[in-house]
Amino acid sequence: MSSFYTKLSNKIFNSADFSAASGILFGAYVKKTADEEYSIERDVVKNLTTSLQYFYQSDDELMKKEGAELLSMLLYVCGDETPELVAIADHVFNEAGDFPNITLLQNKFSNINFKVSVFDEARRDLRKTLNTVDEIDHPLTDYQRSLWEDLTNGEDVITSAPTSTGKTHVILQYLIDEVASSPGAFTAIVVPTRALISEVASKIYDIVKSISCENDIEICTVPKEGVFKDKTFFVMTQERLFEILQTGLLSFDYLFVDEAHNISDKSRGVLLHMTLQKLLEGSNPQIIISMPSSKYLNAFNSVFENTEFSTKTTKHSPVAKILINTKLQGRNILLSRRNDEFPVTIKKNYTGDKLSQMVYRLGVGESNIIYRNKTNYCEDVARDIATLIMEEKNSPRLAEAADYVTRFLHPEFSLADNLKKGVAFHYGPLPGVVRRMVETLVREKEVDFIVCTSTLAEGVNLPAKNLFLQNPIQLIPYKTSERIENVRLDNITGRAGRMLEHFAGNIFLVDPEEWAYNDYFDSDDEEADKIPTYYQILNEDLDGVIKALDGEYDHSEDDQYTYYTIANKLLRELESGAITTTFSARELTLQDIEKDALLSKVQSAYDSLRVDSFTLEANPTVGYLQQNTLYNFLIEQDDLSQWALPHPRSQSLYAQLEKICSELNQFGIFLPSASSVAFACVIAKKWIQGDPLRLIITEQIARHQDRKCNKNVRDVIKTINTDIRFKMASALRCYQLLLANAAKSKEVEVVSVKLHAFIEVGGCEKRLIQLVSLGLSRETAVEVHGLLGDGIEVSSFEALRQLYEQGQLAEIHSITKKEIEKMLL
Repeated sequence: MSSFYTKLSNKIFNSADFSAASGILFGAYVKKTADEEYSIERDVVKNLTTSLQYFYQSDDELMKKEGAELLSMLLYVCGDETPELVAIADHVFNEAGDFPNITLLQNKFSNINFKVSVFDEARRDLRKTLNTVDEIDHPLTDYQRSLWEDLTNGEDVITSAPTSTGKTHVILQYLIDEVASSPGAFTAIVVPTRALISEVASKIYDIVKSISCENDIEICTVPKEGVFKDKTFFVMTQERLFEILQTGLLSFDYLFVDEAHNISDKSRGVLLHMTLQKLLEGSNPQIIISMPSSKYLNAFNSVFENTEFSTKTTKHSPVAKILINTKLQGRNILLSRRNDEFPVTIKKNYTGDKLSQMVYRLGVGESNIIYRNKTNYCEDVARDIATLIMEEKNSPRLAEAADYVTRFLHPEFSLADNLKKGVAFHYGPLPGVVRRMVETLVREKEVDFIVCTSTLAEGVNLPAKNLFLQNPIQLIPYKTSERIENVRLDNITGRAGRMLEHFAGNIFLVDPEEWAYNDYFDSDDEEADKIPTYYQILNEDLDGVIKALDGEYDHSEDDQYTYYTIANKLLRELESGAITTTFSARELTLQDIEKDALLSKVQSAYDSLRVDSFTLEANPTVGYLQQNTLYNFLIEQDDLSQWALPHPRSQSLYAQLEKICSELNQFGIFLPSASSVAFACVIAKKWIQGDPLRLIITEQIARHQDRKCNKNVRDVIKTINTDIRFKMASALRCYQLLLANAAKSKEVEVVSVKLHAFIEVGGCEKRLIQLVSLGLSRETAVEVHGLLGDGIEVSSFEALRQLYEQGQLAEIHSITKKEIEKMLL
């Protein structure tokens, strides 16, 4: 029957009458969005309503999407005046299993009453009952219910669904219920970025608190030594999880890989690959793989080669996405649906041609995301939008947020003034506490306009009614820009529209004919399935891998870490015998002669190894030749104690750190990209010793008074995030292990501190480390630690709760207090 509806839908869609009617509807939709007068005849509504019902029955995904867009526009334009439309929407959503939209329909049109037949009501109630589970407080979509059933049956699951389908919430709810009801279980949740660690950990906190298990379940976000609770969630990036797996002491019952398409990401894919393989060496967990695109489903065949997955996929999102081409023409703005040649014209009502003016004209009164490619672009657009808003918002939440930025970053940092008017920017070089504060304000609808970089593509959940895109590209310093991958752009556009609040989100494509890449929204049906980065680079750049095996890959290239990780993985596989599996994998398309040459090169490299295999594996991003060179250097030293890493509070910290990092720089192991070695060491000293960010930033501004405040803030945060927390930490982790090996070989004792662990936390005091381990941001932990007297430990949620209830935290900033309250209350 669906094939009949597909043929009928295509016939309707290609008719002139339908084109005219949908154009009339879109015109009314745009004018209502722009707060202009509009009208639409009843016959047009009737005909489109009939058409969209056929579209929903089609087995063509494009027709279903068209039906969803039409219905969402009709409800927006004339739902209040057309009770029959609401009744039909109720029926359509029931048939599609879109129960979130049924709830939204009831909320938005609560004044409209309609009757259904006893038969239809019974069928609807049955469908709702089938899609309701005790553990989740709202009916599920058909996709969510099917996913839930497979999870609760204990199956290994691989799932793909668009952003905003609620897959992560269902998976987390399942995992928490399983762990909470067990005598003990360890769960590894792998996410691609530190920002996403905070978001996922926060969701877990919320669910755990809702079932009163916060004292039984531990959430670990940074590697630590010591004992874990019997019920622990390890929410970590692949780098952090890989480090904790090196202990060999943990066995996991559950593994959840979120945003799993990163197995094919050039910068993260190989280490994610290695991390998953390492975890499976000592564990037999239930495996859950989640991603936004079905093109990555087969990318895990070689990683989990003996696992039979239950596959759950959908391309349908309860929130429709309306693509709108948008450009200026004289005194007007021309808007048209994607691939529609007939634009709707509205007056600009402003002079000039700034993006900020267009955004304000089309977005005032709604929630808006504006995507920009660079951090300073974000700041500029946010400033310009704030300038268009005449008065500050009467909001205590925004006032306290602005005050926090002023007091804990710098009074001249422009985010503070933006926030007072309900405007913000969001990008990587913001302190974690400020990013989370901004995200909370967006979700609570305090912020109306947020300008973002590609942080939106990393899974950070910031939905809004409108999304504005202007020439989306991937900027690469000193190189030609690149096209954003489809999956990343889908993640960005997936933020348009909020489930349970909007039937559709608007995606305004600003001047699309001027974009560097104008094929983003073409059908991707012909796009090839993705494979792991490990195999992709072996297939496409074997010469680069061989250079890495020879230690000759250019260390100034950002992707050197990927190539040296591949080289180290090949060496480890040769030793373990797993290289045969790699060479026979169907993902590897090298010719036999190429495989023979590669195997010979790997064998030659292995024969020249001086470091042990454990050390090589523990430092996957540092080339083996660089490790050999460093090891030889240490062996040749007469007094290894002169090369020990001192305690963070030692007066010699900076001098020793700079001495060691300079050598690591010469060996190609530590190559900062955002700063010099000396400057990175200056900042690292302050960071490790727990100095507040505002002090670090203030000193930087005093040193560079010729630069704007915002640039100084960005430079400090970039240095911390990239050169210190990633590059320096990795280099010092490698150095520490090789120093220990050299000392053992020379039969001498060297006391050296694991500075990389303190770098990860951003402090060295025991209590500050405890606070960060509980899940507090570094800046919140610094403020709380500075307030408390000596001898007070905060080793558990309960200890923190007692301090809070006893009033010992009364003097902390209100933003800091809210972060703590969110965790405790």
